[in-house]
Amino acid sequence: MGTRLVLALLWLLHFFPLCLLQGIASILGRVAMRTRFSRTTRINLKSCFPALSLDERDILAQRHLSALIRSVLELGILWWSPPSRIQRLVQLKGLEHVPVDTHRPIIFLTPHLVGLEMQGARMGMLFRGVGFFTPHKNRLIDQKMREARDRLGDVVMLDKRKGLRPLLRAMRDGRHLYFLPDMDFGEKDSVFVPFFGIPAATVPTLPWLTRKTDALVIPCVCHQKAGCAGYEVEFFPPWENFPGQDESSDLSRMNAFIEMQARLFPEQYFWSHKRFRTRPEAEAPYFYRWPQNLD
Repeated sequence: MGTRLVLALLWLLHFFPLCLLQGIASILGRVAMRTRFSRTTRINLKSCFPALSLDERDILAQRHLSALIRSVLELGILWWSPPSRIQRLVQLKGLEHVPVDTHRPIIFLTPHLVGLEMQGARMGMLFRGVGFFTPHKNRLIDQKMREARDRLGDVVMLDKRKGLRPLLRAMRDGRHLYFLPDMDFGEKDSVFVPFFGIPAATVPTLPWLTRKTDALVIPCVCHQKAGCAGYEVEFFPPWENFPGQDESSDLSRMNAFIEMQARLFPEQYFWSHKRFRTRPEAEAPYFYRWPQNLD
């Protein structure tokens, strides 16, 4: 019953203008700062922006939580609004960097910013795509997310638990991959690469996939525009000389791009993810617990 009420609320909210959704999210962001929901964000910001004062970090944390909540409130737009509305809300920049006549698959490398669902929906209207997903624990939410992806474009979503073989087949069939590698997937198959100067468990999937499929790597990013102006997806030139001869250098290049985008849009990066949960053997663990000393 609770899930159906949530879906009904999101359906109602999808009729609202972005400015109203942003106002609601701003209020809820202030509320979230007083709850356990803010703990991971505040710990990550303390680690990645040590030069900021506690007050400055708290302001940034609140802005992030508001942006994150706004992206959740906007899910109804993706699930029920006509594609024409999404096309108006999500502007494109740098599309000339994406070749239209290449026989090679493309890997769109993108960081976890709060606009990732808007980005995926808009890009699904442009390209035959493929992406990884983890099925949502709630059956109704999972069904609605799948339906939204099916109605907006030709995108195949693969359960990441089934491994990489289905992904390789899809890419060899000409589908382009929407790829977000900047999460802590645990110690297995990860290497530690600096992210904001901190060794972060990083999966080497990007250079491996690029070699296996002869794909182009095109970085792109989606950010919420100022005010109530929607979103912008920006595409950058394809990476040259990637992958190189050294896996560590390839992954450092990847993390450096993601860090640059997180610094450009610090309130929109996914600080609510426990990015530094997995630590090198010699380092003390991060305690993503509440309360936490954040001075």
